[in-house]
Amino acid sequence: MIIQEKILAQAAELFVKSGIKAITMDDIAREAGVSKRTIYEHFRDKDDLLLACLNFMDKTQSTETDQIIKNAANSVEMALSLLKNAMKNLKSFNPLFFDDLRKYHYEVWKKTYVINNEKSIEQIQSLLRKGINEGFLREEIDIDMMTRLLHAQFRILTDDNYFPSGNYSKLSVFETAMIYMFRGIATKKGLEIIDKYQ
Repeated sequence: MIIQEKILAQAAELFVKSGIKAITMDDIAREAGVSKRTIYEHFRDKDDLLLACLNFMDKTQSTETDQIIKNAANSVEMALSLLKNAMKNLKSFNPLFFDDLRKYHYEVWKKTYVINNEKSIEQIQSLLRKGINEGFLREEIDIDMMTRLLHAQFRILTDDNYFPSGNYSKLSVFETAMIYMFRGIATKKGLEIIDKYQ
């Protein structure tokens, strides 16, 4: 593993585990086994490192997503497998991570939001169309509206203003919201698969 990848992997692990604000460049240097100077040779500042970490994590997530899409037998199984994977990933994040990202690194959050926003919308639309064509989702649903609703759910669930971490399990809220949303647009055929999942 090259030095830059080692720094990224270690920084990402620390940010996910403890939140972003609590982690210093000294912490990252110590855990990665490099000098702070070495980190600054690869990254301008903490924002630059954080942005690279988010891209690094997104690349890992995209690989997992592609594998799930490739192996799924149908659109509902795909959606449920993606949901299960998202919950597994969400469980590993300290709730402070998302709060810190928006509060203290807004420009980084804005950059990643725009990119991920477009990609996420395209993926959801594709999934909904596939589900309708396979007969698992109701054909009368408004794909554009439902895409925006599903996408908004993801954003709301990572926002502590809506579901404070001390009062709610983000994992539980996420699963409840997504399952009920999909149940509402599923056909009888689709509901049978969802019921097996639950």
